[in-house]
Amino acid sequence: MEETKHKLHLKMNIQFHQPVTAYALLSDGWLPFCFAPASIVLVDRNIVATAKSIAAESKRADIAANKWWFNFFNNQNYTLNPILAALEGRNRQPPTYDEFVLEFQDASEALGEVFPNARLMDFEEQHYRAGYAISKDLKARYDSDTQFLLCASKHLLTALPEKKLGEVEEALFSLSKRLSPKPSPFVILAAVSCLYEDPKNPELNIGRNIIKPKENYSESSAHNAISDLRSLELLLCFQQLQGPSPIFCTRDRALLNFWLAILHTRVARSEDGLELTLRFNNSLFPRLKEEEYIALIDRLSRDGL
Repeated sequence: MEETKHKLHLKMNIQFHQPVTAYALLSDGWLPFCFAPASIVLVDRNIVATAKSIAAESKRADIAANKWWFNFFNNQNYTLNPILAALEGRNRQPPTYDEFVLEFQDASEALGEVFPNARLMDFEEQHYRAGYAISKDLKARYDSDTQFLLCASKHLLTALPEKKLGEVEEALFSLSKRLSPKPSPFVILAAVSCLYEDPKNPELNIGRNIIKPKENYSESSAHNAISDLRSLELLLCFQQLQGPSPIFCTRDRALLNFWLAILHTRVARSEDGLELTLRFNNSLFPRLKEEEYIALIDRLSRDGL
């Protein structure tokens, strides 16, 4: 007698009381924060800023939605860790060690005031030193990232006509090869994404919404983009550590979309530390046909990343 296996597919619509204003990024996608399974929650500066606006009883238009969603933070099952906010700093430039410590403590105080039932990551001197070492270790690449974005942004001010795409793509790859060390793969990927975006759907232009190219693009502008993309890279690395796997909570929709595009990227241990294998999908390049997308992947593998 042949055994028959049955599968049940269940679909249901969930209507929340408020529009989603925060996203929990997981190893396999994202969830509204109320469904987040992890106990350790990494938060960035926009989460900390929103907590401060709640404490100040801000009149901003989304305050009701933020209060509703952020109330899920107020739970002893979660440990909030503002290390990503501290690494970004408040001055739109890499923080000094003292600024890093101050930012971590300030963020912890703000989170503790609004979410008294949540646990906060408790750092001592050795933890601050280890956390700040991330910034120091990545300083050389940060400088390359900054120079790359300062130059690349001049080519990316607006959506480009077809006849210009090849020329600008070549300029971006040439620029990345001239810099030492080579810029972050995520920074390069975001810049190339700006070339092959969909002009009719600006909300889906992932790279542009992260880099935000403009006239007089500054080091401060580059710092914001680099910090955002570095948060995703660090999330991938933190997920390889022993113990509970963290999630990353952000309000940045563009960062969420970039995360979903590179979702199958993997980080593995190697003799030299951690090795990143970058995998992404064509949501970063909606303008390309399939054969063009395959050709770009080959180019990125050969010359870019």
